[in-house]
Amino acid sequence: MVNDDLPDRLRVTAEEFEPDRDRMWSRVSDGMRETRAGRAEPVRSRLRVPLLAMATGAAVVLFGGIVLLGQTIGLGPVVDPTPEPPGVDPPTRTSGATTPDDEDPETSSSESATSTPTDDAESETGEETGSAGTDAPGDPEADWLEIDASVDKGSNDYWTQSNLVLENEDQLTAVTVELKVAVGAGVVDTGSYSTNNSRFTEAAVSEEGGFLVYRWSLQDGAVLPPGEYQFASQFTHDSARNADGDSYTITATNASGEDAAYNGGFR
Repeated sequence: MVNDDLPDRLRVTAEEFEPDRDRMWSRVSDGMRETRAGRAEPVRSRLRVPLLAMATGAAVVLFGGIVLLGQTIGLGPVVDPTPEPPGVDPPTRTSGATTPDDEDPETSSSESATSTPTDDAESETGEETGSAGTDAPGDPEADWLEIDASVDKGSNDYWTQSNLVLENEDQLTAVTVELKVAVGAGVVDTGSYSTNNSRFTEAAVSEEGGFLVYRWSLQDGAVLPPGEYQFASQFTHDSARNADGDSYTITATNASGEDAAYNGGFR
């Protein structure tokens, strides 16, 4: 059993103990010299890095704690949180617009290279067809000559007058006018005229290929000055008719030697 007065005795002994500082320092110094002189030096050198890392880590932890404590109690600068970057709205796309990412450059260039000649060819074909066989009366092919073809307002169910009006801005050295009436329903010629008989021949009337043809020509050596000139054909028929099958052809040459040809129907 433990003696009851042992704690008291140990306390008294501890209070009376006085360490011999000189002796302790002497032992520490002797130990340090033995370590330097002995082979334990490599062991100490290997421990320098871990000890240094531990010391550094402890210093960092201590510094962080101090900073945190300072922020908690309101000391030191206040660090605001990093602001978020402003939001960026997605790009808007207009209706029908493409972006380079939506379009394959090779496909686009290939389509444009093949479509352009086709469009041009169609345009050229349409222009050629329109100029050669248009039904629009007075559609000019030269800026110095205009033509208008119409059925006279005085026509009725049994008699018709077809009018051709030629308007030229240049002097003309050659002119031929042909007015064609589709034969049928008892069509019979009853007369014709032009507004300048001194320069044009009288109309030559003949039946050709199912048409009653009226033909005027500029007289040899005559020059037609700029102006407006009318040509008319007159004929009877058994019943009401329209001019859908009638047509005209005009060729002309101006003083500069430029030629023009016109053809069309009557309105």
